[in-house]
Amino acid sequence: MERNTASIPTFFTERTLAAYLAVSDRTIRNWIRRGELSSYKLGAARRIDPADVDAFLEARREEAA
Repeated sequence: MERNTASIPTFFTERTLAAYLAVSDRTIRNWIRRGELSSYKLGAARRIDPADVDAFLEARREEAA
């Protein structure tokens, strides 16, 4: 039986999200520490759901006046 990999989410690491958003790793860690960005802790690593990133960015979107 073949697995449907399209439904399996791909998560960001702190480093890959930092590169994606063009910010530092420290900025990502600060957002997580302050509770502004949700993450999952798996052992020593953190993973960030792309849906949480979308919600985080949407909450910070500035409307053009």
